[in-house]
Amino acid sequence: MSLYGALFSGVSGLAAQSSAMGAISDNISNVNTIGYKGSKVNFQTLVTRQVSLTNYSPGGVQSKPRAGVDVQGLLQATNSSTDIGLSGQGFFIVNEAANPKDGDMFAYSRAGSFKVDNEGYLQNVSGWYMQGWPLMSWDNSSQASTVQVGDNVFMKAYKDSAGDTVYINDNIVSSDHLQPINMNNVGGTASQTRNLRMGANLPNNATVGKIYKQPVTIYDSLGGDASVQFSWSKVAQNRWDLEAYPPEGAKSLSLKKDATTVYSAMGRLDFTGEPLTTGALNMNINGTAYTFHTGPGIDGVTAGADDFYTDPGATANTGAFVDGLANDINTAFQMEYNSLRFDASGVVAGDDLQITVDGTVHNFANVGGTDPATTAAALMGNNAFTSLGLKAVANGNDVHIYSDKAMTFAITADATGTNTPSSGAFAVANWTDGANGGAAATTKTTDGVVYCERITSTGTEALVFRQRDANSDITVTGLDSLKLANGNPATQQGMDPLATDSFTVGAINIAGAANEDAIEFNGDGTPKEINVAFMDIDWANGSNDMSGSDSVGFFLGNLDIRDGMTQLDGDYQLGYWSQNGAKFGNFAGVSIGADGIVTALFDNGVTRPVFQIPVATFVNPNGMQSMSGNVFIATDYSGEPTLRTAGTAGAAQVNASSLEASTVDIGEEFTTMIVTQRAYSAAAKIITTADEMLDELIRIKR
Repeated sequence: MSLYGALFSGVSGLAAQSSAMGAISDNISNVNTIGYKGSKVNFQTLVTRQVSLTNYSPGGVQSKPRAGVDVQGLLQATNSSTDIGLSGQGFFIVNEAANPKDGDMFAYSRAGSFKVDNEGYLQNVSGWYMQGWPLMSWDNSSQASTVQVGDNVFMKAYKDSAGDTVYINDNIVSSDHLQPINMNNVGGTASQTRNLRMGANLPNNATVGKIYKQPVTIYDSLGGDASVQFSWSKVAQNRWDLEAYPPEGAKSLSLKKDATTVYSAMGRLDFTGEPLTTGALNMNINGTAYTFHTGPGIDGVTAGADDFYTDPGATANTGAFVDGLANDINTAFQMEYNSLRFDASGVVAGDDLQITVDGTVHNFANVGGTDPATTAAALMGNNAFTSLGLKAVANGNDVHIYSDKAMTFAITADATGTNTPSSGAFAVANWTDGANGGAAATTKTTDGVVYCERITSTGTEALVFRQRDANSDITVTGLDSLKLANGNPATQQGMDPLATDSFTVGAINIAGAANEDAIEFNGDGTPKEINVAFMDIDWANGSNDMSGSDSVGFFLGNLDIRDGMTQLDGDYQLGYWSQNGAKFGNFAGVSIGADGIVTALFDNGVTRPVFQIPVATFVNPNGMQSMSGNVFIATDYSGEPTLRTAGTAGAAQVNASSLEASTVDIGEEFTTMIVTQRAYSAAAKIITTADEMLDELIRIKR
């Protein structure tokens, strides 16, 4: 019946307008709620199917609440660096727990009023915790999702409770791929250098052999800073060589073309004092075992072949001892690579020697001795011999003649004519190359390399040595025999908890080692070929070794582009160097970029990206379901979230020190309230009028 239908229609009107008034009241109540999205109540008719052309059956009205989730609120500046507002489409990802477990709900919010709670987590005023992508220095893994910050590369990853690296899939919303940011943990961490970038101009007009040195700071896994000195040397036109000195506290440093191809390698020993006179340092050089005794003795004679002696008791200080040891080790290298050797058993006192050096014949009279030691001493006591850059050392029954200068020398006669030599003395047939058992040789071309040298760092005397061999590693053992008077290791390398007695310097195995250069340049000064891309360091200071998956990526520029190393006329000039490690410092605050990168600020001036805030976007954000705490969850109507980097692909930009205001317009709400009130009164009038009509109908019967 139409009268009853009118009553029900009026009731539906009351209910619908009551719903509208409820939305208005919520909107007005939340006019100052950060990130609140105003709701509106739309109406739709309820139509009863008409079964008669002459009678109308009323239906009424139904309310349809709608939240304007996609409406942008005004951004208001604040003075808190952890207040965050979004400008554009998308939501923060939050969870009801700081460290979500199974059953903890992920939700989405625009309420960016985050503060640090008592445990250091970012929590907004509704109690929901910020979730996002933690950042680590890129470990050069192809599995990692990387983020470029300036010239440095970071990856979205974190360490789990077992210490394993977890690589994040940056489009999955789960506790495995999203993590909270904890401000308390930021100040207690340090990161090792994983990527090093360097750009400099190597002068085209430099002469061959010119060397330019450049120190660069890197950080180990404990946050300790270390200085690596790079040395560029011009080997030919458009071609430059590179070596890197191991930093203090390192056993070795290798420059690599790839994971397995070694371009250059050096070893290092840091002495904290003079050791006792009872140690024996052993080195395997070019397949030959050498022993360097820390005690009195005569090199190569008293204990047999390949033994050297450096006596701490006969040196004035640690520096003098290290200098003597470096000279002995360098002699061993020269004997292996740059010497001509003869059997001194046929040499007697008064024998003469004739040597050609770089094409010039030189005569040395009366240099023969009664044994190898006196023969070597006689040669070293001859000023004409030493002025040529030649050196002689006795080694068992042999005498080695070598040079640490670049030259070619040879024996061309067995006498000067002044004296008659003994039978077979200095005979050409007795000469061999530097290796024991080597083939007969009459000439030797030296490379002018000082293979071992003493360097002085702050408070430490050190020696460094170069690898040359393409076939065998240099092994160093006996570090635990070099001790101070108090029983502590005499070298920092002997303090390595993983290997206190030894270490290895890998062989240089780059193809065509003598012909491969670190960089070959084009005629326009851009790199044509680069053979150095990684750097490995074997540490002895307790930090993690930089090798394998933890190798330092070494960027020197792209081929055919002037974005790194160049060779142009002018002076040597460092263009830039940068690395992505950081040392320990007290946490001083954070800054947040438009891309969501959270950068930790330390009181030592270091800045380090530690976190990235993702932005979740939806196909239909208005289809999300709202929940208490000014958050929303995904529904079938909204679609699944897509996680994006802030400011890309239509996602909102992140604005630090700002908050998004409520979208409620209080003037509009009061106007709508008046209309709603009148509509409610009109619906009530429908009910009273229909009631009067029914009353009239009932009175007819009376």
